[in-house]
Amino acid sequence: MISVDLHLHTCHSFDCATPLDEVVHASQRSGLDCVAVTDHNTIEGALRLRESTDLRIIVGQEVGTSDGELIGLFLSEPVPRGLTAIETIARIKEQGGLVCIPHPLGRRRFHANSKVGSIENGQVTLSRAVRRANRLLTDDVLTRVDMLETINSRTPFKGTWRAISRLADLYGLPVTAGSDSHTAREIGRARVVMPDFTDAASFLAAIRDARPSGETSSLFIHFASMYARLSRRLC
Repeated sequence: MISVDLHLHTCHSFDCATPLDEVVHASQRSGLDCVAVTDHNTIEGALRLRESTDLRIIVGQEVGTSDGELIGLFLSEPVPRGLTAIETIARIKEQGGLVCIPHPLGRRRFHANSKVGSIENGQVTLSRAVRRANRLLTDDVLTRVDMLETINSRTPFKGTWRAISRLADLYGLPVTAGSDSHTAREIGRARVVMPDFTDAASFLAAIRDARPSGETSSLFIHFASMYARLSRRLC
C-alpha cells in the first residue's frame, strides 16, 4: 500500500508560492510515497518535478472550465482553460487521463443528514442544494467523470465530506482525498492509502480500494493564497 496526496499546488499556480524543491521535502516529511501535482491551468511544474526528483509524481492539472473546475490526472499535454465541462473531459480522456471533480460541494456546510439525492429505477435525482452548490453536478458530467474528491483539507466542514461520499455512492464513483495545498505545511493533510499502480488504468482499479483520510486546514491558510496572488513571483 502507498500513501498519496492527490491534489496539491506549486509556485506554477497563480495563488501558490511553494517552490518545487519544497514540495518534494514537505512530501517526504509527511510520509507520502506519491503526489499528484495539480496546478491551475498548467502542467509545467508537474513535468519539471517528474524529471528532477525520485518522488513519484502524477502529472495533473486543475482546469478552469466554463462550468467550474475539474482535475485531470495522468496528463501528457496541458488542457486549455475555458472549455465546457464536457469538452474538457473529452480532452483529458483523449490523452488517456482520468477526470476528478475537486471540492464538488464547494466550501459550504452540508450537515450529516443533508439529503444529496435519490435513485429510482436506475435514475439519479440530485437534491436542489447539491445542484445549487456546483454547476458541474449534472447527470451529463457525473456519468462521464472517473472520481469525486471526498476529502479536501481546505473545505472546512467534515459534514460536507460525508455528503460528497453519499453523492459518490449514488453514481458508483470512487473517491479521492487531497490537501489542496497552496503552502508547504499543508501537504499531506489529506491523502489516500491505496494499492500500488503503474498507470491510469491500474490507478483507477486501485482507487476503489483506497482508504481516504484527512484533516481540515486552518481558515487562516487562505491568507497565504491571497498573499501569493499579490506578491506574484516567477517560480
